[in-house]
Amino acid sequence: MINSAADDIHLWKAFRQGDRDSFAKIYHRYFNNLFEYGARIMEDRELVKDCIQDLFIKLWTNRLNLGNVENVRAYLLVSLRGTIYNRIQKNTKHRSQEIQENQNFELVFSVENELIRREHLNTQAQELLKSINQLTTRQKEFIYLRYFEDLNYDEISTIMSISTKATYKLSARSLEGLREIYTLSKPSFLVFFPLLIVDLYN
Repeated sequence: MINSAADDIHLWKAFRQGDRDSFAKIYHRYFNNLFEYGARIMEDRELVKDCIQDLFIKLWTNRLNLGNVENVRAYLLVSLRGTIYNRIQKNTKHRSQEIQENQNFELVFSVENELIRREHLNTQAQELLKSINQLTTRQKEFIYLRYFEDLNYDEISTIMSISTKATYKLSARSLEGLREIYTLSKPSFLVFFPLLIVDLYN
């Protein structure tokens, strides 16, 4: 079931007013999205869960100071990204909170998770995922946010802390890199990644 933006906005408003049920609904609605995204930034999945918990504790504690949010999912993703990199910085004593090319962002799906997201996955689709993993860190993150989380360019630019113009350039480089790595069969992939295939063939 696709959650409507209006429903999310209503839940967010109620949560800011102290409604615990609305807060719990937001948590359960987006936990899987947050966990899958976080697990591609940080290998330690238990630590990813801890970061999600930290994020929601901070949200509840600071709810009276939060503003209106048009896209709750995008807001949570960018917030988790910051939480994770703050944790990485704290644990490794790195000064920079920006994503570096050598930091891990593996676009790999477990069979169990992918079966939940898709009815089945054929060999060609698995090869596509392997090909995506040959892209740079930022290219993989863009592909994930755009084609697996269905976010628009403005939302992605906010999450990745880059301009919208830079996001379009990153899109072009990501798609071009993927074209060079793998020759796709359009009919075979349309059922799995329709938007990605349309963009690749434009």
